[in-house]
Amino acid sequence: MISDKLFALVLVVLILSGCGVNKEAEVKNIAPKPSTSTVVSPEITEGTSKVTVEDTRKTNVQDSNTLDQFIKKIQPPNEQLQKVLKEDLDRDGKLEYVLAFGLEKEEIYNIFVVREDDGYHIIDKLEDPVIVVHLNTDVKIMKLDQTDQKFIVVYSIGDGGAYSEGFSIYALENNHIKNINSDFPNATGQGIRTLKDTDHDGVFESVDYYEFSDTQEHTIVVYQKYDGTGPEKKEILYTNKSKKFVYPSDPKAVILSYLEVDYLMKRFDLPFPEMDQLTDPAARQTYDFEDAVDLSGLAYLSYPVLELSINEVSSDDNRKKILVKDNSLEERAKKEITFTLEKRSGKWRIMSIEMNDKL
Repeated sequence: MISDKLFALVLVVLILSGCGVNKEAEVKNIAPKPSTSTVVSPEITEGTSKVTVEDTRKTNVQDSNTLDQFIKKIQPPNEQLQKVLKEDLDRDGKLEYVLAFGLEKEEIYNIFVVREDDGYHIIDKLEDPVIVVHLNTDVKIMKLDQTDQKFIVVYSIGDGGAYSEGFSIYALENNHIKNINSDFPNATGQGIRTLKDTDHDGVFESVDYYEFSDTQEHTIVVYQKYDGTGPEKKEILYTNKSKKFVYPSDPKAVILSYLEVDYLMKRFDLPFPEMDQLTDPAARQTYDFEDAVDLSGLAYLSYPVLELSINEVSSDDNRKKILVKDNSLEERAKKEITFTLEKRSGKWRIMSIEMNDKL
């Protein structure tokens, strides 16, 4: 009887303690921790290398948001932010931002230099020195010499009938943007001006290409230091098929080549080696042709028309006399020129030149 009671007591204890009973284990669903959010700023360029900035630090997120808000505040109507450059332009330990706005990627109309001093503010706006119709296609921050100075360079192309390209250079000095140099074909609206380190010495040059629609298809290249200072270096190129001077076979072409080269020599103060081939020593003197012919149209590649009449006055197999007149409406064309040519070693050569008043 006692054994039965003892057995029943033990059984109750076991049931209450859960011993010997299969109990399904409790499963807890744990939600994953939220990942740290990453804020990606607009594309920023440091110097000339593009980087996409990602930073999860709270201070940088706030700075990015503040810059974004400032950009929206100064954004010109109907223009979009096309480029952001970041650099210490004046080497004072503080970063500046160059903000370029425009209608699209290669149409930049407004460029601001901004700094953060207790909030972002505009230091200055770049003034465009190019006076002919053009488009500003790009802006870069560049090191142009062997110092640590950083410059803002704006590249431009013509927006007219003839092709042209050039650039403008700026520097930040005393909290003001200064235009260091602007090299664009403002006079004719056509031509190429480039910025290159041509001799790889760490100093960039302003390189100007002057192309002419003359008989020999001359191109004059002028090199000068990037800021427009210092001596000029000049080079004569021939863009014809032969890439060199080709002696004309026709006597009228000899005269035209002579007049064209004389014009280029005086314009660039540069000797042309072919002059010694075209003329006899007796004819090698300085003539003032401005009162007789107008050759300035050579500079306009879109309109390569010279209004000259070149006619033979007398002729035989080895000697010709040719009269040149200007048929343009230029008032200064008050004279006419008579050339005497002789054939020597199969080539027509200018032996004498006479200038006379028009009848």
